Amino acid sequence: MTYPDTKEQITEGLPLERIKEINILETNEPLIEIVENNRIKLLSDHKYLSPNLRKKARDILYLAADNLPIGYKLLIVTAYRPIRMQKELYDARLKQLAMKHPLKMIFNYRGWRKIVNLYTSPPGGSSHQSGGALDVTVIDREGNRLDMGTELTDFGMKVHTENNLITDEQRKNRKILYDAMTKAGFINYPLEWWHYSYGDRMWAAYSRKRECFYGPVTE
Repeated sequence: MTYPDTKEQITEGLPLERIKEINILETNEPLIEIVENNRIKLLSDHKYLSPNLRKKARDILYLAADNLPIGYKLLIVTAYRPIRMQKELYDARLKQLAMKHPLKMIFNYRGWRKIVNLYTSPPGGSSHQSGGALDVTVIDREGNRLDMGTELTDFGMKVHTENNLITDEQRKNRKILYDAMTKAGFINYPLEWWHYSYGDRMWAAYSRKRECFYGPVTE
């Protein structure tokens, strides 16, 4: 399996400051609805689905689905998020990690907040607001999710795309998703096995580019 090729990217992710250095050459490409087909399914009952991507990102998503082995589908959990939606998710993550690390929050607030930001970006700073990012997993013929080792709401080392805490079967399943998405042109955020993006600052930073073409979508 081919993952990002530096230890920093795999275990820590690129510093936010480096991602913010990427220059945005906005194309004003429209948001287009993701439409289900025989290789793509939407998690329609998800409160934060918002099934839209920039046009080119949406087009290569269909290519990614066709890269899957026969019998598998991509399950789109979330895609574009307006700032108000990101704020709700961020507030929920703050509460989750306050309960998980109460002492760290009190005695090392800056470090605690850094952990929060690793797994959920503050409003205005998320790739999802560019319309080029999505959270996605894989389902089989019966609609069952492949075992990836964690839920999409989890956090910590186990959700990192590559780690030593998952089984060989879970690693194999993550590889199925990773190969399908990256062959189409997406990049994976190595701290979340489910997060893929195209055309935004994160995509450019992890692709070692200096410019991207999707900035935050103006509501």
